[in-house]
Amino acid sequence: MKTSIYENGVTVWLSARETYAWAHRRGASWPCSFLAGRRVVAQFDADGLWDLDIDGGRGDQDCPSDELSACIADYLADRLPKDHPCYDVVVG
Repeated sequence: MKTSIYENGVTVWLSARETYAWAHRRGASWPCSFLAGRRVVAQFDADGLWDLDIDGGRGDQDCPSDELSACIADYLADRLPKDHPCYDVVVG
């Protein structure tokens, strides 16, 4: 995972391998995952998600919001400072 954390926002890049591993992790799998095996780029500000790109914009860009939120929150929980303006939107 690659992240870019800036003053008022955060961008997250997840590879296909990372989304697959997240969806199939032991003890916390996500059955019927839409995101598993897909590349994801998500950009957030303090108001929430403002840009989402799945597989480079090819194919279906609609995904279950609960799955996207859980995946991003799991990856950013230890990386995004708790005092960052996006923390409550992305992780909390």
